[in-house]
Amino acid sequence: MKVFLTVGSMLPFPRLVRAVDAWAARTPQAEVFAQIGDGAETPQNFSSSPMLTPKSYRQHFAEADLVVSHVGMGTVITAAELDRPLLLLPRRPDLGEVTSGHQLATAQWLRDKPGITIAEEAAQLVSLLDAGAWRAGRIDVASHARTDLLQAVRQFIHSS
Repeated sequence: MKVFLTVGSMLPFPRLVRAVDAWAARTPQAEVFAQIGDGAETPQNFSSSPMLTPKSYRQHFAEADLVVSHVGMGTVITAAELDRPLLLLPRRPDLGEVTSGHQLATAQWLRDKPGITIAEEAAQLVSLLDAGAWRAGRIDVASHARTDLLQAVRQFIHSS
């Protein structure tokens, strides 16, 4: 099984990388590659790069059987475009991983969507990886805003 781990381009996510690193240590048949962010600690049990070019990112994404990530909408949209299942762990503000609860809120919104599995904690993510228990199905998330929403935003901006 090929796993692509991506933490996004803004911040490293040590809790997620450590969880996948621990899983990879006892799952040698898995092939894991990760984009871990600038300044991140290097995993011991799989290859990684702090950042990837857009072309390399899409290639790793397209070749993966499963993508493991933070709850970033760029990742969700790419998964929908490339038809790849996602296993997501939200960054938590109470752990200093992000400044707001937006990833928790987004995770709640995505929770029941086909092709997306949400882990509440790192240990649960590892259990889901062990069991191969992620949700199959095509992710149906729009990559562009609805026309009526864009029009409402334009009207608001022009009326201010």
